[in-house]
Amino acid sequence: MALDHDILLEVGTNEFEVVEFIIDADKKYHFGINIAKVREIIRMPETVRIPNAHPAIIGSANIRNKIIPIINLAQCLNLKTDFYPKKSKVIITYFNHKFHGFVVDDINRIHRVKWADIKDYSSIADFRLAETVLGVVKIEDRLIQLLDFEKIASEINPDTNFDEVSIDFSLADKRKNKTVYIAEDSLVIRKLLKNTLKQAGYIVQDFENGKNLLNAVKSQLPDLIVTDLEMPEADGTFIIRTIREKMKILNIPIVVFSSLASEENERKVLSIGANIFIGKPDLNILVNTIDKFLIEGVK
Repeated sequence: MALDHDILLEVGTNEFEVVEFIIDADKKYHFGINIAKVREIIRMPETVRIPNAHPAIIGSANIRNKIIPIINLAQCLNLKTDFYPKKSKVIITYFNHKFHGFVVDDINRIHRVKWADIKDYSSIADFRLAETVLGVVKIEDRLIQLLDFEKIASEINPDTNFDEVSIDFSLADKRKNKTVYIAEDSLVIRKLLKNTLKQAGYIVQDFENGKNLLNAVKSQLPDLIVTDLEMPEADGTFIIRTIREKMKILNIPIVVFSSLASEENERKVLSIGANIFIGKPDLNILVNTIDKFLIEGVK
């Protein structure tokens, strides 16, 4: 199943497309993934065992001349350990510069939804999944839970983790009066970004979604904004368009820091007013870029 990757849709509309899939365990769980992370959906391929791999990694498979780890998603979520190869589907993903294959029981359909319709995970009935769910959306009679695939991948595949950051502390005095706002819905990444930039010397305020960041901007302007693209309430493109077009704020640098790295995404966010696009997990590049804007005065 090939997918269309005009992934940001009409830029700044605060909409995206989600692939709904099912894991059939003690009940049918309906999950979702942003179509921007999905390259294709295939039948279960032949796999080769990987020695000393995470228990949820079934093996590796050669998919279009790429060696990709195939992962039992249900086992990652502690829902069940078994699966049926002849009936299973595999979602091939690409984010953070890495390919993964996630085994699921079935694919339902693709939905176009608004980020504003994504609700906080506190509304989930099953709190076993709360730490792995970014948000939920109700479609017809189903509660679809959007999984934090970046968190899942980092837990089973260390190669997807953020590298250790090398901070130039000689610049700390020049950073201390500069305020950076961060919008990032993943708690793990948000804490990492905040702690890294505070350690470097910046004043940092972090927000779990674009709506909260925009409200803060109305009260006090930061010196620079770092935003993810995928977020409930208001996504990264909505932040950029609102700040540039509605608020008419043109002089504050906006840095997009996202796992959805592609030439097309970079072109789209730059066209609506972002200053630069940096793909996760390049945290060193992010810190150096912020220094260039706020210390060196790069425009």
